[in-house]
Amino acid sequence: MANPLVMIGIVIFVIGMIIFLFGKQFFFSRAFFGDRSMFAQIFWGFIICIIGAAFLYFGGAVG
Repeated sequence: MANPLVMIGIVIFVIGMIIFLFGKQFFFSRAFFGDRSMFAQIFWGFIICIIGAAFLYFGGAVG
């Protein structure tokens, strides 16, 4: 069975990448975050990716 931190990290990282890369094209994600600023979406996508990468690191999948 895979480490739960790794599985959570993968999911969070992928969600962050989707928000970071495709956020300006999906209206729902802009409405969810409460503003229409592309820079805010890039910022939050980056933060979520960092959190996912931290889960992967502490789960032992990276480094």
